[in-house]
Amino acid sequence: MSSENKKSSEMKTLAKNTAILASPKILTFVIGILRSKLIAIFLGTAGFGIVDQLSSTIGFIRQSTLSFLPDGMVKLIAKEKSEKFDRKIIGDIIKTYFFMMIPLAIFVFVLAFIFSDGITIFIFGDIKYKSYFLIGLIAVPITFLGVTFDSFLKAFKEIKSIAIKDVSVTILNFIIFVPLVYYFKVTGGVIYVTISFIISLIVTFKLVKKNVFIKYNISFKNVKNAVFSNIYFKELLTFISVGIIGGTFRVFENMASRAIVVNELGIDKIGLYAPIVKWQALFIGFILPAVFTYLYPRLSEAKNNDDITMVINTVVRMITFLTLPFILLGISTRDWIIPLFYSNEFIEAATYLPYHFSFLLMVVWGTIFEQIFAPSGRLKIFLVFLIIIYSLSLIMVYYFVPMFGLYGYLLKFTITPLLIVVSFFIYWKNEISFKFQKENIYIILYSVFCCIMMLIFKGNNNFIQLALSIILIAVMVIFLKENEKQFILKKLKLRS
Repeated sequence: MSSENKKSSEMKTLAKNTAILASPKILTFVIGILRSKLIAIFLGTAGFGIVDQLSSTIGFIRQSTLSFLPDGMVKLIAKEKSEKFDRKIIGDIIKTYFFMMIPLAIFVFVLAFIFSDGITIFIFGDIKYKSYFLIGLIAVPITFLGVTFDSFLKAFKEIKSIAIKDVSVTILNFIIFVPLVYYFKVTGGVIYVTISFIISLIVTFKLVKKNVFIKYNISFKNVKNAVFSNIYFKELLTFISVGIIGGTFRVFENMASRAIVVNELGIDKIGLYAPIVKWQALFIGFILPAVFTYLYPRLSEAKNNDDITMVINTVVRMITFLTLPFILLGISTRDWIIPLFYSNEFIEAATYLPYHFSFLLMVVWGTIFEQIFAPSGRLKIFLVFLIIIYSLSLIMVYYFVPMFGLYGYLLKFTITPLLIVVSFFIYWKNEISFKFQKENIYIILYSVFCCIMMLIFKGNNNFIQLALSIILIAVMVIFLKENEKQFILKKLKLRS
């Protein structure tokens, strides 16, 4: 197969799997916006800040401890499955993974409980919120199991099952969310955070049981009788060691940055900035997981550096085309969207959103480059990058928030992703001779141009900004290749 045909085939496979996974994410996106609106109405900026802090903290704790361990399991299973499917070896991998995950989950839960007073003050700024933290803490071991079962679906590329899970969990969680927040206010929002993880675990487990364990004839007995493998243990240990150190540092930086804002400006300021972060997270949660569910196992199967370069170029191209319209429309309609989906109490967030969103593509590109480290066995250098870059990020927040308020916090979302993209690109260029394809350089440069134009016109009338964003989006058609145009037209004709 020629290089051009390979790229075309890769793009079609990526587009197909992304479409399957992204479709339910649209529902998640819409309901996420509606949920944020209800939180803003019923809880205000302070209540929004409390619920957001708790949800983020649970994610941070999981990320800093479990971190890359599930990715290690995905890599081992995906590699084994692509070469030859041996049920016994799969059982060995799963058993070795659980021998490491379960003690870790118990240890983290107990440790967080022991230091709950200090953690509460650190994240909320007041010990009176300790009960909220303890309610959220229940979700920590649940998230460990949830991520584990998610990884089974990812490792076996059960794309449709992941899509079904996303839809089911989104609908069920929203049904639970509304009465909890309406009747119990902030306490209800806190309880919802924990219940949402429980619902996700139950739904995911049922899908894994049906579409992985039964489909591939993997039973509890198989795993119980499997052998604890020292070889897999050592490889998973590398993942978890780097993950715990790097993840802990990344989480510490994130929590410390938020704590600086809380202590210097008040928890209401975290709530005020939350719509921007949530709006970004809703979109990133809408498209990136859909892509990475395919990308990570695909990179684990990559045979050489040229293969990696081709895959990354394909992903960067597709993600850029999907993300840029969101950025341009988000900036141009911010004065309408924030009051509509939150409340007028949050309108100050519109001041910071153009700068934040202008660097959103940097976040996306950096995350794509980040995906190469684990499958290619370069986790140690990734750890070095994390420590250096996030140390600089924390220093910026510590120094500039007291001086410039939320503008200082904004640097975390602008300068930091820029440093990540530049550092990772230079590294991969030297390490695997990575280079962007010419057509991708054009769309990347155009994306930067678009963001600069939106910043220049950010003070103009909203309708002028909207018209500019639509024109810039329309011009993107010029950068589509002929086969991409034909592919899109074909899909549109099939749907019509």
